Amino acid sequence: MLEIVLTREDANTEHALLAEWLVEDRAEVAQGQPVCVVETTKATVEVESPGAGTIAQLFPEGSEVELGTTIAYVAESADELASLEAKAEQTPSPKPAGDRKATRKAVELAEQHGVDLVAIEKRGFITEKDVQAEVDRRRATEIPSGKPPLTGVSTERVSLPGTFDPDGTEGALDASFLASLHADPEAFRALPPAEKLAALRGHGAVVGDGVDLGEGSLVAAKRIVLEDGVRLGPRATVVCEEIVAIGEASWFGGDLELRARHAFLGAGIHGGARVRFGGGGHREPWATLVVGDLAFVGDEVFVNVCRPVLIGREVFLTMRALLVTHNIGHSVLEGFENRFAPIVLEDRSQVGLGAIVYAGSRVGAEAIVASGSYVVGDVPAGAFAIGVPAKVTGSSSHRLSDARRLDLARRFVDDLHELLVLRGHAVSAIEGSDPRGFEVEGTRVLFTPSYRGGVEGPAVILALDVRADVPDGVAVLDLLGRQVQGGGGVVLDSVREFCRKRGIRFEPGPWRYPGGLV
Repeated sequence: MLEIVLTREDANTEHALLAEWLVEDRAEVAQGQPVCVVETTKATVEVESPGAGTIAQLFPEGSEVELGTTIAYVAESADELASLEAKAEQTPSPKPAGDRKATRKAVELAEQHGVDLVAIEKRGFITEKDVQAEVDRRRATEIPSGKPPLTGVSTERVSLPGTFDPDGTEGALDASFLASLHADPEAFRALPPAEKLAALRGHGAVVGDGVDLGEGSLVAAKRIVLEDGVRLGPRATVVCEEIVAIGEASWFGGDLELRARHAFLGAGIHGGARVRFGGGGHREPWATLVVGDLAFVGDEVFVNVCRPVLIGREVFLTMRALLVTHNIGHSVLEGFENRFAPIVLEDRSQVGLGAIVYAGSRVGAEAIVASGSYVVGDVPAGAFAIGVPAKVTGSSSHRLSDARRLDLARRFVDDLHELLVLRGHAVSAIEGSDPRGFEVEGTRVLFTPSYRGGVEGPAVILALDVRADVPDGVAVLDLLGRQVQGGGGVVLDSVREFCRKRGIRFEPGPWRYPGGLV
């Protein structure tokens, strides 16, 4: 006689929900066959039969069962089954679970996506897996062919870049010139950078000032828009079926590959080396890439663009992160998964080193996916998710007290002072408490909790709020509002870069560090 016992998986969970029986009572089961779905506070799992025989269920669906309890027996012989039948006649039958129709996790997921549980046809309890299947089904039908690039993809909490103009005509290339790019791309690659830019401009592309196409680079599309200061490293390959638009001051390192039907990249994007956008299906009607302003794309990031990929403002995709909008596998008619679905990374979200985001996933605003994790569903806004598959374990940030925030801001001045000294610059000693600061290159660098005026230039001031106008010769960086007022030359640029490396990106922008003290 074999027992099926709900084992304890962690020290903090006492009970589990017997969400669904996958086999009928008294049915024949095989060893390793999933027989029920159990939901704890940590996960939803399938429980397998420990051996072959006839299953005798002890609890109905919807029962809250203490961990360590036997929920069923598997009779391996007729005698064992007869003894179970005799015992069952002497034991009162457990009461049904009432009118509960869905597990807690299923209800939460349905509320998150606006799914009416009544619409899910299912005998017995509706589980989280059932709701996810309904979400995937809806997403697959929300992106019909021949519609605008982001039809059916919610842009909530995603700031689209100014380059996003799918219906525009700006930058349309001469058909004959485009044909020559496709027929002999190596001839264009071989041109000096200045001649490439002249050729693009002369045949209809919009190319701004200060654009740099690296040696051996190719850019080809029906419409090409490269705003001021765009820089693509050597050996870049940018080939789009409809349009490529890259916003002001966006830079990519060497060996960039960008292939999609539509590509709209915002302003101030920083891309590393060997970044690859494209992969299988990049020519399909749904293959649209959108990357918001100030995004960071680390070295060797790969983004598969078979379905829409929507990346918001100030998103971090760190080194070797992987986004895939479809999988490759065996036939769906044989029961294997075959998913095609978009991916959305909302504003200011982060995907860690080597993390994978799978088709149909959405990472909420300011959420963080830990390095090495695998996202197969949605991560709520402001959450921290980790693991394979990724699970939410906490918040991505924590509330700071006023005293703690003040202490951290004061340290900015001390840390910057130390950096400049180690760089070999002539820097005065730190003076004062508030305002606290030093002098470098004839300019005072100060921190004050609240800027209320009264400081003469030249000066660069860090403040937690600004309550006065900024006079000539003074620059004020509002650390919480992330705004810069005034000008300050190389010292201001250096302080701004110091803050950028600590996660504070100031407006107005886009802005690039031209070099300086740090």
